[in-house]
Amino acid sequence: MTEEIQEPIIPGNYSARKQTRWEKLDTVKGKKAVHLDGIHDSVDSTYISPGQLYSTESGRMFHAGQVCVCICGQPARGKTNLSISLCRYLRWLGLKSNLFHMGNYRRAKTGTITDDFFKPVPDTEEAFKMRKELTESCVQDMKAFFQGDHGQVAIYDAVNAISKERVELVERMKLYGIRVLFIESLVTDDNLLRANIQDASKSPDYQNWDSKQAVEDYKKRVEMVAPHYQEMNEPSLSYVKFINFGERLIVKNSNHDFLTSKIVFFLMNSKIKRGSVYMARCSNNKLSFKSDPPLTEAGREYSQKVMKTVLGHISKFKGENFYHNVQRPKIEATKRQPAYGVDGQHENSLVVWTSVRRRTVEAAQMFKDLGITTRHRQQLTQLNPGDAEGLTLEELKEKFPHDYEEHLADPYHHRYPRAESYHDLAVKVEPLLFEMERMRGDVLIIADETVLRVLYGYLMACHSYDIPTLKFPENEVIQITYNAYTNTATRIPVEGLEQTED
Repeated sequence: MTEEIQEPIIPGNYSARKQTRWEKLDTVKGKKAVHLDGIHDSVDSTYISPGQLYSTESGRMFHAGQVCVCICGQPARGKTNLSISLCRYLRWLGLKSNLFHMGNYRRAKTGTITDDFFKPVPDTEEAFKMRKELTESCVQDMKAFFQGDHGQVAIYDAVNAISKERVELVERMKLYGIRVLFIESLVTDDNLLRANIQDASKSPDYQNWDSKQAVEDYKKRVEMVAPHYQEMNEPSLSYVKFINFGERLIVKNSNHDFLTSKIVFFLMNSKIKRGSVYMARCSNNKLSFKSDPPLTEAGREYSQKVMKTVLGHISKFKGENFYHNVQRPKIEATKRQPAYGVDGQHENSLVVWTSVRRRTVEAAQMFKDLGITTRHRQQLTQLNPGDAEGLTLEELKEKFPHDYEEHLADPYHHRYPRAESYHDLAVKVEPLLFEMERMRGDVLIIADETVLRVLYGYLMACHSYDIPTLKFPENEVIQITYNAYTNTATRIPVEGLEQTED
């Protein structure tokens, strides 16, 4: 099988074989590598995102000005999960967006923080002063981001429980010329609340804690906030009520500008995810772009090994034949019904995506025969190399000297004649990003390495210039695990294929 994969010829792709973003660690079954999410890295005025359509001198997009998106809600309402996923999408669009988590400011504070601190209206003067000090520090950092780094969206993640303080924040931001949009996360589903508490008990607050003790401690925090929390109904503020993580939305005082509309549309598609995204290379990468032969016998063997690896890995956590336990939940007639036919709504679901190329469709048939949902997406077709296809490095230099130099300088945005760029792929796959955001279960994407790089770039918040250097060997499946605080990418060896050292 190894001989079937051809070394890329275009320089931008060739460099991907020589660089790596993985940190290695030892595991019981051999070498495995983990890479952490880049979503918490701050962006500056030079940042260019993968899905950015254009650039401006001010660094701002869509004539939207500067916006503070203020997330509010009681503990265990998925606020951090929401703020991170929203920041990931806005950065992808090209908006210079940074996260400002009040929890990070609290954890960075030296000295002891008592339980009284978590009450929106503390009993002690000391806790009151500390809350005010940390809030002021966060506001000043947001101001510096807007004024010094050409930032456009600051996502302020905190409980923000008191109506008076919310109004004061809006008045304060007006002085700096910054608009405020509130997103209030409300949870009325007891099952969702319990699951959120379990997620929150794994936050940085509870490192090295016993899991049961962490859950009990966080429940106390929820109980402390509940009597003081004031639900949003301020007539002068712009806000979105985000109920049960996308089950229902209520939008108030929106001016229906483009950015707010994009945010609301994202919220309509956002779900708390319990599954992972798995990425596997398709077979026979040395084919020309226009050729579309059937799956070869070697390709069939490779696909069977990928299927065995993925199903075996998921079965360790969800049990054998987990994909059969995906019955639609019974919902009372008085409650909102989910859209019929939407993929991946059950936590045990597995959906397989491939391109429309014949060999990938036939590879997915193995999963379909087991009753697993398969979808074939035109957007997953590999990058079109255009007139550069089949040319050696020397031939590229001779035939396209100017393009060759431009491609070396910017392999993400540059196109050879009649070709696509990685940026073209990024724009093309945006509908698939929303599909992934809607899924609660697992999805396996079998595609060309060029497409996997772009999708990985979204899920792991990569800089656009990093994407052409990402590496997806055929002897590994990449698992991206969702987490409320950070996504994690792990390389899983494909069973039965020779493993090589990078």
